[in-house]
Amino acid sequence: MRRRFVLPLALLLLALAVPGTAATRITIATGPWGGVFFLVGTAMAHLLSKHIPGATAVAEPATGSAHSLEIIHRGEATIGLVGLASAYFGVRGQREFDKKYDNVGFVMAAMDSGQSIVTLADSGIKTFADVKGLHVGVNAPASKTQLLAVLKLYGLNEGDLRISVMSYTEQLAALREGTIDAGFIALSPYNPDLAGFASAQPIRILGFDAARAKVFDESPFWTPVTLPVRTYHGQDRDLLVPGAPATLLANKQADPELIYQIVKTIVERNREFADLHPGGRDFTIAKTRAFVEQNLVPVAFHPGAERYWREKGVLK
Repeated sequence: MRRRFVLPLALLLLALAVPGTAATRITIATGPWGGVFFLVGTAMAHLLSKHIPGATAVAEPATGSAHSLEIIHRGEATIGLVGLASAYFGVRGQREFDKKYDNVGFVMAAMDSGQSIVTLADSGIKTFADVKGLHVGVNAPASKTQLLAVLKLYGLNEGDLRISVMSYTEQLAALREGTIDAGFIALSPYNPDLAGFASAQPIRILGFDAARAKVFDESPFWTPVTLPVRTYHGQDRDLLVPGAPATLLANKQADPELIYQIVKTIVERNREFADLHPGGRDFTIAKTRAFVEQNLVPVAFHPGAERYWREKGVLK
């Protein structure tokens, strides 16, 4: 039986609690409620609160990676999870960003996160091409960009369907009520809200075929992610789903010693992190080394992180 990594309610409440007496507060910008980034950030908050003396970490929901980047840039968060594309374009003020959100430093590579089209099993939507003329939900502009990149591989563009921006929770409710035909929902490494939804009614999760997945993998900002069989009720095979690398960034003015301790704790408590949420297993030395070797680091390292990675030989 596949192990379920669902954060206990007590842990969630602990991670969201407002600290009263802690000497150091670590605010982690994450993602929307019901999304993988928020769950990984909540697990991280618990880990850091437990192992950094005198610190209390708090997971802060954001509407998406662009919003998370803005929160870190403004100094309203110490660190945060940001998709690689949003980090790259955001610090340069390009694509959907109207200014440079560059008051940030790179901390480490994070997990690859997957999203895909989720629909009811009886909808008739069996491939990405089948959403032509239909109504699909996305949670943020970055998700919309990713969805359109996928649909382009199937011969569709934005004018071929109706897209509405709504939270993951709203997408699941709209699917249940029949007001959208499909949602583009965060599902990898694991999303307990989607698991609960899938247990209540049959769903279908769409995957790439291998040839199109290979094309998608050629972009530095996206990557196919394998969703193992039976991750969700009724999923009877492994699926290749649209994914993206994520980054952990810090506000430039964050205390270098604190950032050093954050990286050290995340890396050296990796197994404990993974037990809290499977996304934690990707926060490794090897993952950050690969970012460096493949020139994927979107912005200069924060001094505290740079110290740690030089000690580990990732940076020379």
